[in-house]
Amino acid sequence: MNQSRHVIKIKPGRFALTLIATAVVLILLSLIGQYFRLFPDTYSIKGPTQEFFLDLFIEKFFVNSELNIPTYFNTAILAIAAVLSFFIASAKHAVKDKFRFGWSFLALVFLYLSMDEAVVIHEKFSALFKDAPDVGGWLHYKWVIPAMAILVILGLVFLRFFLHLDNRFKGLFLGSAMLYVLGALGGELFSGRYANTFGTKNFTYSAMTHGEEGLEYLGIILMIFTLLTYMKVNFSEISFSGEETPQDTKE
Repeated sequence: MNQSRHVIKIKPGRFALTLIATAVVLILLSLIGQYFRLFPDTYSIKGPTQEFFLDLFIEKFFVNSELNIPTYFNTAILAIAAVLSFFIASAKHAVKDKFRFGWSFLALVFLYLSMDEAVVIHEKFSALFKDAPDVGGWLHYKWVIPAMAILVILGLVFLRFFLHLDNRFKGLFLGSAMLYVLGALGGELFSGRYANTFGTKNFTYSAMTHGEEGLEYLGIILMIFTLLTYMKVNFSEISFSGEETPQDTKE
């Protein structure tokens, strides 16, 4: 049986811009929904049908909620980063590259983050640190405590892997990591402190959470661009093949 050959060409810049445009649309829709939620006196609802669809819109597009469209988008882009890292790791394992296990571990990190986004694992750890002090509200969300410890450990684990990269990719990897951490961890510190003082039912807090999610999106999308560019620079092509059977070799 003859196997057909199909080539899929992906332009890293265009793909990243498409993802950024999608992220911007989701954030804008979420902000519109939060405006309707926080300022109900500025509009009038005409009947239960309109109220139902408005509540549905607010719920399904709120970036700081779970199991909705922004959550699925975040899960998807993290999964894309995981798959691309696995592709690179596979190529590195094939040639016994010195840093092949670093690429594999990077892929596992993205895979975990994708699953965590889908089922909210990290917030479960807050219960283990419920008695920890808020320190002026900075630790209002207790899950940031283990997150900071894990971040330090990951930084040490990936240090040699990071140093072996070309300068171009050092900057891209560092930039994407900093954006993601600034949104996922740094943003939680600031929004947690604000929530501890002023609460969460106000537009300022909502805007802060949207900024956090935006930085996370941007960090992961930059990482996807980085991985695609790395593949484009270092590999002529990536193909999928299996062992041939006698039937496969027949004309």
